Amino acid sequence: MIDVRFQADPHVVPACPVCGTSDTGWYAVATDRLFGIAAGRYGLYRCGRCGCIFQHPLPDQAAIESFYPRRYWWAADGQSGSAAALGRLERVYREFVCRDHVRFLRHCAHGSGRGRSLLDIGCGNGTFLHLARQRGFIPHGMDVSEHAVAAARSQYDLPVQCGGIGSGLWQAHAFDFVTMFHVLEHVPAPRQALEYAHGLLKPDGTLILQVPNTASLQARAFGPCWYGLDVPRHLINFTPRALGLLLDQAGFTWQIVRRFSLRDNPASIASSLAVRLDPIGRRGRSKAGNAIVEGALELIYLGLFLLALPPAWAESVVGRGGTIWALARRRAVQTLS
Repeated sequence: MIDVRFQADPHVVPACPVCGTSDTGWYAVATDRLFGIAAGRYGLYRCGRCGCIFQHPLPDQAAIESFYPRRYWWAADGQSGSAAALGRLERVYREFVCRDHVRFLRHCAHGSGRGRSLLDIGCGNGTFLHLARQRGFIPHGMDVSEHAVAAARSQYDLPVQCGGIGSGLWQAHAFDFVTMFHVLEHVPAPRQALEYAHGLLKPDGTLILQVPNTASLQARAFGPCWYGLDVPRHLINFTPRALGLLLDQAGFTWQIVRRFSLRDNPASIASSLAVRLDPIGRRGRSKAGNAIVEGALELIYLGLFLLALPPAWAESVVGRGGTIWALARRRAVQTLS
């Protein structure tokens, strides 16, 4: 277990990692509620200008890597009996909710006249890419986890590679679409991550982003216990204003899309209420338990998820949903005539 002891210092005023202002203030001390593998306490600050919430001090790369258990990335392979049945049900659920992401991708591609080459940065086990391929997109993926890459290859036979942001994995390619679903909050240098995505797009290419929304109603309701903060894995958490500033800096024109995320918004409420029932957390905290018990816990969590659907939808309707969707395009280069 990594042990990061944080001692609050009222004299420390860290600069905002998004807008650079020193107008930041203490927000909370938080712990690893999801997995419990990162011992100690982590300090969170909020920016008074752009509203982002960030860890200070930021952990180093070795610590960041230790925050993720091997079973953080879902895979159904290697299971048998009742566990295999649960794995199949989870796969059905994951594919069902990920279809919402694919529908948005298809909406962005409709009538554009562009090609359909797609790179998903942080592709995980490849569920999204698998569904996008079924809808005519040419999938490519990358992830820092060897386990996730192996799962994407074995389960869906996808062309994915192991590597992180900044690597030269796809430098010989240019894509019509690059997607980053819940990736940006995990990296210590988000502007550089966006610049990396910018360099992988065709001149008329589109970047689709999704991150937790710290300006959401659920974030306000749950405070430091909000699932969307996921301390210590989420290093910087964004408001629409903060994300827009970063996209400007990285050379994009952009728009924030007010839409509901079936995969993420109700799940964030359910897991904030009962983090010990969260499927990712249960999988990462221990080895698989009794299949009957696991199945019962899955059903209880599903009930919470369904109960969370109406409030999650309502907060999205008023523009304060639990996730931010951004649609960005490379800014046209101005030339002098």
